[in-house]
Amino acid sequence: MTKNSTLKLWDLLLKKQIQEKSHNTLRKTNFKPKDETIQLILAYARSVKAVKTSSNESILISLN
Repeated sequence: MTKNSTLKLWDLLLKKQIQEKSHNTLRKTNFKPKDETIQLILAYARSVKAVKTSSNESILISLN
C-alpha cells in the first residue's frame, strides 16, 4: 500500500512539474502573427460595415 501511494505521489509531482515547465516556456516565448496576417485582418475590418435595418437588427455588409 505504501509503495502504491508513493508511486501516485511521484506521478502527481512529476506531472505538475512538467506542466509548470511547459507553461513557463510558453510564457517566455513570444509568439507573434505574421505582418501579412495582421494586415489582412485590418483590411477586412475596414471593409466591413454594420448597417441597421428597419427591424432594428444589424447586418454586416462587406464593402469589397
